[in-house]
Amino acid sequence: MGFFDDLGKKLSDASQDVMQKGKEMADTAKFNAQIHDEEKKISAVYSKIGKKYFEVFENAPSEDFKAFIDEIHAAQAKIAEIQEKLNALKNEGKDAVENAAADAKEAVNQAAEKVENAAEGAADAAKQVADHVENAAEQAVNKAEDAVDNAVNGN
Repeated sequence: MGFFDDLGKKLSDASQDVMQKGKEMADTAKFNAQIHDEEKKISAVYSKIGKKYFEVFENAPSEDFKAFIDEIHAAQAKIAEIQEKLNALKNEGKDAVENAAADAKEAVNQAAEKVENAAEGAADAAKQVADHVENAAEQAVNKAEDAVDNAVNGN
């Protein structure tokens, strides 16, 4: 049984070591995360300091910062140039849409005028047919009356 006791002790010691190493690894990860968080805070403050320096000394930087200020001015000029291109593109698109809308409106107006003219033509044709039918009906009535008169009078 000494063998099993010895084996049990070794397993127990090994599991204790593994648990200890796991705790150490968890603590290490936790500390690394805390360090990273603090470094992010520092970077944010550096950024604020740089922005504030730029705002205050933009037009009169010290020689140590002049190159950085020039880089910012170059980037701002590039942004303005790109913004102008973007605005021109938007205006071109807007003009194209407005022109297309005007063309569509004109086409609709022309189509409406054609439909109106066709409707007027159809109405005139229908009136002519109605007049013709009315005249034919009157003639038929007159002929029928004459036929009845002739039949009654014995002609």
